[in-house]
Amino acid sequence: MSTKNLPKIKVSKRYKRFSDPALYSFAKGTVFTGDPDATNPPEDDSDVYTFADDFMATLTSRQTAPSISATNLKNSQRITLLDALDCNAGYLEMIANKVARTRGDADAGRAVVVRVGFYLAGQGGFNRSIGVVNVGIGWAHVRETKSKKGVEGHIWEAGLATFKDNPPTITYYWNSLEAEAIFTNIPSGSVLAYRHAGIVPVSHSTKTGIQIESHSAAAKTASIIPMSMGKHPVFNFNHPNDYQFSEWRYVIIP
Repeated sequence: MSTKNLPKIKVSKRYKRFSDPALYSFAKGTVFTGDPDATNPPEDDSDVYTFADDFMATLTSRQTAPSISATNLKNSQRITLLDALDCNAGYLEMIANKVARTRGDADAGRAVVVRVGFYLAGQGGFNRSIGVVNVGIGWAHVRETKSKKGVEGHIWEAGLATFKDNPPTITYYWNSLEAEAIFTNIPSGSVLAYRHAGIVPVSHSTKTGIQIESHSAAAKTASIIPMSMGKHPVFNFNHPNDYQFSEWRYVIIP
C-alpha cells in the first residue's frame, strides 16, 4: 500500500470518561518501557504510575473518611493523571503513524498503540465494545464481542499474572451464556488476566448433506465441516479444546 493511502491512526482518549478506579487501572496498564518503537514518551511509566498511585490512595482514604478537602485533592490528582496520559497519547499517535509510514503498513502502527496499552479510535464500535467496562477494589467488569448475537455460548478463562503481558500459569474456566463477565474477590494490587471464546451452534444443509459448524471465537460465520451425523459439536480428540480464544487481556486491580 502506498504511504499516501495509509489511513490516519488515532489514539482514543476514552479513558477520560472512565470511573476513578477504571482510570487508575488503565494508567497502571500502560507500558512504554521496553517498547521497540515508542521509546521516549513525554511522561515516563514511573511518573504515570506515581500519579496513579497517589490518585488511588486519595480515592481510598476519601471513601473511609469523606471530606471536601479529600474530594478536591482527588479531583486535582485526576486532572494531573489525565494530563500525563494525554501527553503520552499524543506522542503515541505520532509514533504509530510514523511506524505505519516507514513500514507501509497501517496495522504495524496500530499494533504499537495496542501494545503500549492504549485504545485505537475510529475503528467503528469494535474498540469501544471490548475490554474493561469498569473496575473497583477487588473486582473487574469486562466485555467481549459476540460471534453471532443471541445464538451462542461463551467460554472464559482467567487467572492472576505476575505482570502485564505474562499469561497466567493457573487458570479458571467457566461456561456462560453472556459475553460480559464480572470477576470478584481478586486481591488488590494484582494483575487479572482473562481471555474469551464464543461458541456458535451447529447447523445443517440439505444441499450437501448434514454439516456442522466448528467452534469459532471471532468469525461471524463458522467454518463448515461435513459430518455423517447431525447436531453434535466437533472436538479435536488430541487437543485440550478447539476454542479460538481471544488474546489474553490484563487488568490492574485497585
